Order: sequence, then C-alpha cells, then structure tokens
Amino acid sequence: MIRNSLFILLLGLLFLSSNGQDLNYTLSDDSLVNHYASIKRVYYATRTDVAPKIDGHLDDECWQTVGTWDGDFVQQQPHQAKPPSQQTEIKILYDNKYLYFAIIAYDNEPEKMSPILGPRDDAYSGDIAGIALDTYHDKQTAFEFNLTSAGQKVDLMHLGEYGWDFNWNAVWDGKTSIGDSAWYAEMRVPFTQIRFANKEEHVWGMHIWRYIYRLAEESQWKLIPIDAPAMVYIFGELRGIKDIPYKRNFEVMPYGKAKYIPDSYDKSNFGFGVDGKIGVSSDFTLDYTFNPDFGQVEADPSELNLTSYEVFYDEKRPFFLEGKSILEYNSGSDMVYYSRRIGHAPSYVPGVDEEAGESLSVPDNTSIINALKLTGKNKKGLSLGFVNSMTAKEDAIITSDDVEETLAAEPFTNYSLGRIKQDFNEGSTTIGGIFTSTIRNIKDDNLNFLSDNALVGGFDVEHNWLNRKYYVSGKSFFSQVNGSETAISALQINSRHYYQREDAEHLEFDPDKTRLSGWGGEISGGKRSGKFRVQGELEWRSPGVELNDLGYLRQADYIDQQMDVEYWMNKPRGILLNYRLRLRQGHVWSYGGENLQDDLYFYSTFRFKNYWKFDLAAKRIFKNIDTRELRGGPSLLKDPENKFDVGISTNTQSDFIVGITGSFANSDDDISKNNSYSFMVNWRVSNRFMLTSESVYSLAKDNSQFLKATTVNGRSEYLVGLLDRQTFYTTLRAEFFITPELSLQYYGSPYVSTGQYLDYRRVDDSKAINLDDRFETLFRENSYLVDESGNVYHDFNNYDFDFNFQEFRSNFVARWEYKTGSTLYFVWTHNRNNYEYQYESSLFDSLKGIRKLSAQNAFMIKLSYWFSL
Repeated sequence: MIRNSLFILLLGLLFLSSNGQDLNYTLSDDSLVNHYASIKRVYYATRTDVAPKIDGHLDDECWQTVGTWDGDFVQQQPHQAKPPSQQTEIKILYDNKYLYFAIIAYDNEPEKMSPILGPRDDAYSGDIAGIALDTYHDKQTAFEFNLTSAGQKVDLMHLGEYGWDFNWNAVWDGKTSIGDSAWYAEMRVPFTQIRFANKEEHVWGMHIWRYIYRLAEESQWKLIPIDAPAMVYIFGELRGIKDIPYKRNFEVMPYGKAKYIPDSYDKSNFGFGVDGKIGVSSDFTLDYTFNPDFGQVEADPSELNLTSYEVFYDEKRPFFLEGKSILEYNSGSDMVYYSRRIGHAPSYVPGVDEEAGESLSVPDNTSIINALKLTGKNKKGLSLGFVNSMTAKEDAIITSDDVEETLAAEPFTNYSLGRIKQDFNEGSTTIGGIFTSTIRNIKDDNLNFLSDNALVGGFDVEHNWLNRKYYVSGKSFFSQVNGSETAISALQINSRHYYQREDAEHLEFDPDKTRLSGWGGEISGGKRSGKFRVQGELEWRSPGVELNDLGYLRQADYIDQQMDVEYWMNKPRGILLNYRLRLRQGHVWSYGGENLQDDLYFYSTFRFKNYWKFDLAAKRIFKNIDTRELRGGPSLLKDPENKFDVGISTNTQSDFIVGITGSFANSDDDISKNNSYSFMVNWRVSNRFMLTSESVYSLAKDNSQFLKATTVNGRSEYLVGLLDRQTFYTTLRAEFFITPELSLQYYGSPYVSTGQYLDYRRVDDSKAINLDDRFETLFRENSYLVDESGNVYHDFNNYDFDFNFQEFRSNFVARWEYKTGSTLYFVWTHNRNNYEYQYESSLFDSLKGIRKLSAQNAFMIKLSYWFSL
C-alpha cells in the first residue's frame, strides 16, 4: 500500500502545474508587506581598475569615485515593512579576480553600537551586516558573506526552505572600522570561492541585510517577509558583472603536527597531511585530504546510555562538514549518509584479564588514509555530490609479561557516496537520487561478525506551488547488506531489528541468511507559510532496512503518521513581539500492524517586547508499547504518560542572560517519572570575553529498566528493575578573542550519574494492563533471586546492578589565523572517567570524586598553510 501511494504521488508531481513562481507576493495579510516583497530590486555592479585596500576604512579612490551607493532598506523585524531605525548604504565593485563590497551602517546613537567579538559564524554576536548571492540563480541556494561590527567573519550557504550551512568556510578578506556616526564594513571575495556558470554576463540573486543587536532589529535591501515559506526565491538581483576570465581554482593546505600523550603506549608522534580543493569547472569543486587530522575537534558530550538505541553525535570535522548540504539525505532522525561512520572507533575490542597483568592498546579511531569529495551545481540546476574515503586496517595489541599478541580490530574499508538532484520550474520542483556503498576487506576470522559489503539507494522528489506556499514531497531508500551467516545473523538480532522477538508474527529469524534487505521512506506535504500552517507526514521502515554501514538508522519495523497544525503571529501585539502555537497528533504502528503509540503534543513559545522568552509544552502519550525495551524479548506495555515542559529566559540582547527550564514526565502507574531542571547562564564579561554554562539535574524512576535475559528451567525469562537514578552534568565554555583571528577557547564538562535498583522483577505478561499481572516481584534468598514458584535465577548470584558513573571531558584550544586561510593550533585535551557497581547517594560526593580519578592528557600543535595556485 505504501509503495503504491509513493508511486501515485510521484506521478502526480509530474503533472502538476509548471508555474514555478508568481511574480506577485500575496502570502501576507499585510498589504504593505506584500508590496515590498513584490518589488523587484536590481543593483548594477561596476568594474574597477583600482582595487581597494581591505582595512575597513572606505577612503580608497574607488569607493569615492566608482560605482553608485544604494540604500532604502526596509525593516523585517520586529516591525515588518516599516522604515528602519537606522539607515544603511551599500556599494559593489569587481575586477577580474574579486568582488568588493562596502557597507555603511549609520547609527545616530554610536555609543550604543555593539562591536562584540565572537566565534566565526556566530551570526548574532553584536551588530552585523552582509550580503548573500544566488550565483546559480536557481532561487534555492546562495553564498553569504557577513561581518560583525567587531570584524568577525560569518559565512554560510543558503539551502532551500530556511536551511543554512554554517560549516561552509570560504577563504576571503573582510575588515571593519567604527566611526562617530556609523560603522563600516569592507569585503573582498575571490570569484574562485563562489560557484557560477561560465558565461559572458551574469545575473545573480542578491540579498543584503543588517542586524542592530541592541534593538533586535533586522532591515533588508529587498524585503523577505518573516513568514515567507523560503528566502532565496524572493531575492533581488545583482547585474553588471561581465567578462570575468575563467580561472581554474587550485587550493592546497599542507599541515604538520606534533602530539604528546604522557600516559600512552606511544607517548609522542609527528605527522603531516594535505587538504585542498581543485576547481574542476566554475560549477564543481573537488575537495581532497590525505592523512587528515581532526585533533582540534571538540570532545563529544558525556552520556550514560541505558537504552537499546545508539547515541547520535553530531559531525564536527571540517572536511566532512563543508558541502554536506548537497550530500544530505535525511528522513526523520535517520540519515542515509552519516559521515561519523568514516573513521569510527574500531569494531572489535578484545577483552583482557587485568588481574593476570594483561593490558590492551587499541586506537580510539580508525585511521583515514584519504578522502575525496566532489560537489557542485551547474547552470541547468543539476547538483552532484560524490565522496570516497579509505580507512586503514587497525590492530589491537594485548600485552602480558612483555609478550604481545596482535588481533585485527577493524578491516581495511572503502566508503562511497553519490548524490544527484535536478531542479525544474525555477527551483519549485526537485528530483534526486542517492547511493552509498561500504566494502570491507575482511581476512581475519574474529571480524566475521562484520558485513562484507552494503549498498543503499534512494529516490526523492519535491514540488512547491503558489509561491511555495504549498508543497508535497516523497522520499524512499532501499538497502541490501551481504555477509557471512554470522554477520547477517548479528544484524537480524541487533537492537535495530530484533527478528527474534517472539510475539512478532511478521518477523522470523533465519540463521542461514547471508543477505538482509529492506526499504523505508516518507511522504509529506501541506501549507508552510502564513499565520496558519498545516503539515502532515507518513514515515516508514521495513523490518530488514539497514543503513548503519554509512548512515544512521535508529530503528526498523515501524510506520509513523504525524499531523501538525501551527499558528504563527509575527506582528508585535500588546506586550508580545511574536508568538507561535503548535498542535501535533501522532500514531505509530509496526509493520505487523501492532498499535505501538498514540500521542498528542502541544507547544507554544512567546517573545516579549523586553526580549524575554517563555516556552510551554505538554504531551499526552495515550498508548505506548515498546518493542525494544526487552532487547529482543516480547514487546512491553508502558503505562500512559503525561509530559510537561516550561522554560523562561531573560533579555537575549543583554550582556547577562539567564534561562531556567523544567521538564516533568509522570506515568499513570504512579511510579515511573523523569523530572529534570536546567539552568543556563550567558555572561558577556566584555566585548572580547564570553562565559557560558548550562547545568542539568535530573531525577528519574523507571519501573521497567531492562537488566538481563536469562534461561530458567529451559524457558526464556526477561528481568527488569525499578531504577532510581540521579544525573547531573554541566558544560562550561570560556572564550576570549584577542582579535577576530586570534582566540583562546576552553570547554569543560563534568558528568555524574548514579542509580540504585529498588527491586527486581520477572516479566510475566508483557502486555497486561495491571502491573501485578505484567510483572512478578523476585525475592532475595541467600545470594540469589527467586520467584514465587521457587525458581532460582543463578545469573544473579551476588548480583549488584547499582552504578556510579563519573566522567570529565575538556579541551583548550588556542587558534591563530596568521594568514587568510592559514592557521596555527595549540590543543590540550583532558579526560577522566570511572564506572563502578556501587550506588552513591550523594551526587555532590560523586562529582567531587572526579578529581581523584586518573587523568588522560594529550597535547598537540598543528600548523597549516593555505595557498592558491
């Protein structure tokens, strides 16, 4: 049924009207907003023979005598379509190599200007102004260059409907200066850093904006209504650029590093590598890296995971972040391409007998030998992306009495990805596809639990009409994994699939399989602009779908339907600047027809004229059957649950911001609950020094925390416990910016979680409504647990599942961009952790105990040098 629905949707899209855009903007109920949004603004750039010196002072001859200044900005927020409180002027020049931008941001209260230094790409650190260019003129994507009044760069890519890629970092120059009645921005952007068709004369989309921090005011050269369904298709135009000689771009960035780890097997090591770009054409760029290093990347946050689901961590490595917009193919929380799989921790970690004097040495991550990435988009709207990466074979070394035993920990592996998208109707319709491939060279018997190869293919389509007010989209993906019987059996019984689940008639575990295949996807559509919005979605995963060789799959075997109704108010009214209300209904069932969950969710957010913010949310889960809690056992009924969230934050435009959030979840069984409290502080000590912290304390009781599956008298039994758990963690960041190019940053995060089991239970009737029928309490007898029938659970001899987990992760980074695109790093990482089977009633004592743990330190210096040929 789902497959047929998708095909009908795709056929329908092909016959929809080809009218991509309506020149008249009529989506707002404010006629003045519609007027400004419908105006077609055009700016003509002027060629200059005398290049300006990029120093932030607009006293060069070209700024005085060449080209024209333009202004007439209009306010977007908070008072949409009204005149701005301060005027802004811009001028654009060019020569054969560069685009030059000048911006004068007038201010009749210069003492209140906010020249705040922050990290690169922090878009709202103080006053800021910038320009975005739709160089493909596809009305979907754009390159944006901004400068804060303190001189920090913010560059990004626009990705369709309010998607932004801040990980895109171009090599360009920009400086600012502050005068007695304005601040000035001056930028020089090489044509090699943007992509465009190679032709005689260019017409590009253009957006220019300015943000006044103290007023939370944004003004724009061409108004983009705040409730528009997308941005780029409403841009103005930049004309006048012609006869640019095409130059193939070659960028090279070699690096060298030295690393010292005091407590490691190999205390010090040195390395080098090369990153770079090759302009295959004016449209497409090839990124490459050999022997890459990611030592300066911030540590992942701590988490003690007691669920069956894999913890998801964001990608933080620059090579894989840049250009990822073209490569992305996501559905819900799942990703066909999850770049963290490349260079992951070794899959096999052998056990050692520490009491016998054995020690283990195994790499933290698999070494990446090389990686290539081709991305771009041509003038006909065709987007292409390709990635290929090879990772090295890794070994684990067990040492005992000076005798070393080497075991394979990870095979040599090749990862490939291809992505293609084609735009039609001025970007209103897109059709695309994707494939991923993982091939492992497995030669060691102990690695036979890994699949030999995996292939995933996908197809997606989206159509927008009536100025993108309405949309419908479809997305699907198919997977096939091949491997030994051991590998495919392991896939069938892992937490994503659980083919062995005894109460699932639609699933059957087959130990002789050497192939696993399946499919998934989603269909969505609705109205996504204006005050009143409605969107619906149907998402599914077949039991055999598997993405995790080069993607991220949280769970297979479900169908999820959701419906959203939203109301947005963006006009100031009374004490409010704006507010938003959302009501969501959800229904989930398995591929076998099991009704797994029904829920209703309400969310609201209010922003006041004093810039305080208030959030309120509530959720009712009417029915919840968990197919994962018993780790392959029968599905388990969870009692209905109420959730309530409330949060408030002070003036977001001030130097000292405080936010407090409470989250409360209570089950109808009057036992299970999860209450958490978070406290956030952002303190701008000065325009160069920033302190931020966020602390979370949670108290949770889980009436059915899984413990173990065991066999008693030849019968499978599943044991759970009533877990009483406390968790506290905090994240502290300190950032000091000496100049926009020279900074010191510190990140530290202590984490403690301690829990005790108040009782132990055997699952009797997993779907019984009454708790006494669902579980049977186990009793202590000597050193064992027994049930009411006298059955002894030998696996629980001298049992102790209580725990105390302590961890501290931190790093300190000194970064100096001593030349545009060239950087010197100094990095110090410091980690401590401990897990013990012992309950600590005082979280404060557990937190204090971290300082007594042994520390692992690492120090690194890295120097890179960028140049272009």
